[in-house]
Amino acid sequence: MSAPNMDCEQRSDIERVYGWIANLCNKETRFWAMLELCERRSHIDSLGLLLWHSFGAVSGLLQEIVSIYPAIYQDIELTGQHSHRICTAIGLIQAMASHPFIGIQLIRCQFMCYLMPLLKMTSQTRTVEHVRLSVLGVICGLLKSDHPEIVAYFLGTELIPLILRQLELGTTMSKVLCAFVLYRTLEHEVGLKFASRRLARRLHLIHTLARVVHQLTLEPEPRVLKHVVRIYSRLADHPQSLELILKLLPAQIRNGYFCQEGLAGFESASLELADLNRKLVTKHEKKDKANDDTMPEKH
Repeated sequence: MSAPNMDCEQRSDIERVYGWIANLCNKETRFWAMLELCERRSHIDSLGLLLWHSFGAVSGLLQEIVSIYPAIYQDIELTGQHSHRICTAIGLIQAMASHPFIGIQLIRCQFMCYLMPLLKMTSQTRTVEHVRLSVLGVICGLLKSDHPEIVAYFLGTELIPLILRQLELGTTMSKVLCAFVLYRTLEHEVGLKFASRRLARRLHLIHTLARVVHQLTLEPEPRVLKHVVRIYSRLADHPQSLELILKLLPAQIRNGYFCQEGLAGFESASLELADLNRKLVTKHEKKDKANDDTMPEKH
């Protein structure tokens, strides 16, 4: 193919992309435009930037998001078509969230407060689960940037309670994503302090983790266990959370249940669990030594 023909084809592709983005402003043409853009998002350079800076594009996607609110607050069943439409819109939002500049702008303009209510749906139907996973995908993408402002924002929302509920009651994929979100939040010092600040908050978190571990003995899932062990390990870095972990750590973690032969997918569990138990023993010994040093000598 000659160079002029290639240039014409590229120009034609660019014009189609611009046309689809423009069609996001029109409710009649929006769905097909979202489908075309979503299918090609991995091949369109800087799609997140194009959407963010295009007049009416973000507004059109936001209209799709709020259209699902009746299903949340009026207990209306979500149809497959509506779920597909919402997930397509969220997919384009994820394209914006994955961009380092646009992601932080979405946080600063409070855009995520429109997505957070979607995590409140308790139904475990496939249509609702697809929406839930799409929202969790956006949150995971934002947290991967390691920006402290993003973590601080989510700590001011209902994210942690909603994540803990899905971690315990959700489907396997929801649990995997929720465990990842929780771990990435606790990785930051502000997240660890938030989770450990109040006794009720610490108890809620550690009791939920213990119930998840019990579920893993009935329905093993190595990806969830990996993140749960890392969460325990990170919580052990805070003295007050460490004290509760030492008291409430599930027996399955202590006695090496997940290290036994025959548990498919748990081959690397012995190393991660050994690291956790070693860390707990070391910190417990340091704590006991510090207490001994502070005790007055008897004469």
